[in-house]
Amino acid sequence: PAADLPTRRMRSLILVAGGTGTRMNRPVAKQFLPLGDRPVIVHTLARFREAYPDLFVVLVLHESLHGEWAGVVRDHPEAAVDRVVEGGAERFHSVANGLAALPDRDGWVGIHDAVRPLVEVDTIRRCYAAAEAHGGAIPVVPVKDTIRRIGEQGSAPLDRATLRAVQTPQVFSLAPLREAYGVDYQSHFTDDASVWEASGRQLELVEGDLHNLKLTTPEDLLSAEAFLALRNPS
Repeated sequence: PAADLPTRRMRSLILVAGGTGTRMNRPVAKQFLPLGDRPVIVHTLARFREAYPDLFVVLVLHESLHGEWAGVVRDHPEAAVDRVVEGGAERFHSVANGLAALPDRDGWVGIHDAVRPLVEVDTIRRCYAAAEAHGGAIPVVPVKDTIRRIGEQGSAPLDRATLRAVQTPQVFSLAPLREAYGVDYQSHFTDDASVWEASGRQLELVEGDLHNLKLTTPEDLLSAEAFLALRNPS
């Protein structure tokens, strides 16, 4: 297992699946929904294991879903992870729980949404490589829609060329990220990058990919099935 590797710096992953997916309007949590011939979360793990076979993986999972996870591992043994921990009230708390479960070693940690199952392997590797060079890195893609800012005086368009949509995995040097998470939760901590930057550290922006969508609604699942069919034509 990854924890028994020599003392070189470790690559690890915190896979965040702390929610129960109520917006999907399905009786099954969205990370366990079928996508092709496997559950969504199994696809996600396969992408990371293809990128780094020796990755140390911590899964953050809502306490009510641990039994379902055991069933997934029984049916898909390749999806087994190193540790499973409970999610928290907010993403901040879930990631903090994941950080506490990692071995006490130097290295880099990626934090990824379990319901982004189609992230490209090259995107994963770019993010880890950029974090190793710069400390912290996040994948971004151009914004396709016109965005308007709403205010008391009405609304005004924003310059789309200056905007980027943020994806995961967000990857950081482990020791500084642990230090950044050693604060109380604040409402503007919407992702790991915001926690990292609040500690005074800089981020490197990395090219993301358009297949790396987050499955939130039933329409997202239809899009994922179409992308999967394009990637794996029968």
